[in-house]
Amino acid sequence: MESEFIDNRASEVPFAGILADLLTTNLAQHPEKREVFRKMQGGVAIDLVDIETVVTLIFTGGGLRIEAGASENPDLIIRTASDRVMDLNALRIVGGLPWYFDEAGRKVAAHLLAGRLKIDGMFTHPVLLTRLTNIMSVM
Repeated sequence: MESEFIDNRASEVPFAGILADLLTTNLAQHPEKREVFRKMQGGVAIDLVDIETVVTLIFTGGGLRIEAGASENPDLIIRTASDRVMDLNALRIVGGLPWYFDEAGRKVAAHLLAGRLKIDGMFTHPVLLTRLTNIMSVM
């Protein structure tokens, strides 16, 4: 089980537990996601604006620390409502990249274009974003 690689230091934040469980399950069920996870380095803050909750995922090349609040200078900041962040989990990965040409992908693209989903750093850290999408995708 991959939970030994995930250190949830934000257990008081329900969303952190959801993320830890999702990632633990994905990594346990999909060996190809474990390879992607091992390559990840950097910080990702997820800001759920509707419920005023922020968690930061800090990837350390095979490990993940989840912290409450925003760490200093994360590489990516994802801002959206709590019901939309899970839409990212429905994105399929095709050829190692997020697939925006099916219903789930078009939904995420529409959120981005309408400003309902904002990802600061998506152009400066595209590899981290792609890897994050890969390990979070339940597809």
